[in-house]
Amino acid sequence: MPFIDVDGVQIFVQEWGNSNAKPVVFLHGWPFSHRIFEYQMRELAEEGFRSVGIDLRGFGASEKPWQGNDYDAWASDVKAVLHNLSLQDVTLVGFSMGGALATYFAAHHDSDRRVSRLVLLAAPVPSSAPTPELRQAKEDAIKSLLADKPAFDEGFIKKAFHAAPSPQLLQFLVNVGTSASLRASVRGLEELRDRDLRAEMESITIPTLICHGVFDQVVPFQFAGIQLKAIGGSRLVRFEESGHAMMYEERDKLVAELARFADPLAEATFKCATCGVTFPSEAALDGHVRAMHVELVSQ
Repeated sequence: MPFIDVDGVQIFVQEWGNSNAKPVVFLHGWPFSHRIFEYQMRELAEEGFRSVGIDLRGFGASEKPWQGNDYDAWASDVKAVLHNLSLQDVTLVGFSMGGALATYFAAHHDSDRRVSRLVLLAAPVPSSAPTPELRQAKEDAIKSLLADKPAFDEGFIKKAFHAAPSPQLLQFLVNVGTSASLRASVRGLEELRDRDLRAEMESITIPTLICHGVFDQVVPFQFAGIQLKAIGGSRLVRFEESGHAMMYEERDKLVAELARFADPLAEATFKCATCGVTFPSEAALDGHVRAMHVELVSQ
């Protein structure tokens, strides 16, 4: 069932994997769709999870109404999807604007506690525009978007990468971005400009994983430190080779971190191919490899 009706608006939902498995729900960033997570969704489904990607109203394959393009409506749509699919014990993954939305959802729309773990990927939380200068930058971005949306999207995507994407990947992402309605694209930037989620961030009590690229030029890395300090018991994973687009620049590392976090009881081991010693984490194995200068495989 790729579409779910939410008060007369058709919301596109992509599901992969076993419907009885642990659900991992993905919220895309601006101006994209669930398709930016296809690699992670497929890999997690192969590992036994239920991957669920939601296109927010106004974006991707979902309907594009004039009304309801804001955090409140998008969070209500997410809640409706979780209820419609009877999802429990959800790991909610939000990238960029989707991370802000996931924070807002956890604070205001999850009264029945369907979400048990939260993942913030390069999230502009607590505020994307905390200073007059950054607020003006958002105003300028809206003007540029209205003048030439495809050109603005392409420039934004190039800025999201630490290493330049291939021409084919760039074109794919531009196509995904331009599939968003102009109305939703503008409203997304306005929400990022106007929302301060400090209270929501500080109210989070569920286990939270923070993933952030150290070379991020869209949402600078210092946002991760603010989130780590404000969200009790949270954990930060640095993506050392990524800008904003960690799902492409370090896609396997993101899969591994999501799998371990979504199923903390799983016995993940990593084995050195040369000496046969196993380690409880990829980081521990990496340290062993650097010390021993040996080839490794993950098991």
